[in-house]
Amino acid sequence: MSQVIKLSHQQGRGWLEALLVVSILSVLVVIAIPKFYDYEADANVSALKGLKSGIDSAMTQTHALAEKKRVSDQAEQSLTVNGTSIRVSYGYPEASALPELVTALKDTTRWQLRRYPEKNRVDFIWRLPDQPATDCYLTYYEATASTKASTQLVIHQSCQSPTR
Repeated sequence: MSQVIKLSHQQGRGWLEALLVVSILSVLVVIAIPKFYDYEADANVSALKGLKSGIDSAMTQTHALAEKKRVSDQAEQSLTVNGTSIRVSYGYPEASALPELVTALKDTTRWQLRRYPEKNRVDFIWRLPDQPATDCYLTYYEATASTKASTQLVIHQSCQSPTR
């Protein structure tokens, strides 16, 4: 008689343990999925920061070379940087020359250009897997007679949302 009670008691515990394991796994899934999306959002922002760093480096290198060649005060000039002839304005690369200097820009599946010729400005828009993230971009301001070339990151919250 005591064996029968013992067996039924053990079968009940097995179901309770299974329910407990399922509920713990459910809680872990609810916590882990949003974290995964945060990693994807961080990757989007990191790609833009990496591009900014690459362009800033190319700007610095090009301007140093232009000063050495004494062409940093000229509105338009051709300059050879790392064996590649590019167009420079006031010692900084023109926007059209950036893909020759920054390897990441050669991948047109990841970046879309938005040009503003009247403002001496180009936006490099990060492309999410299925569409451009028009509010997630890097702006490159070309040099003018009174200003140096510069970059600016524009990262809105929707850029960081993988579900958009």
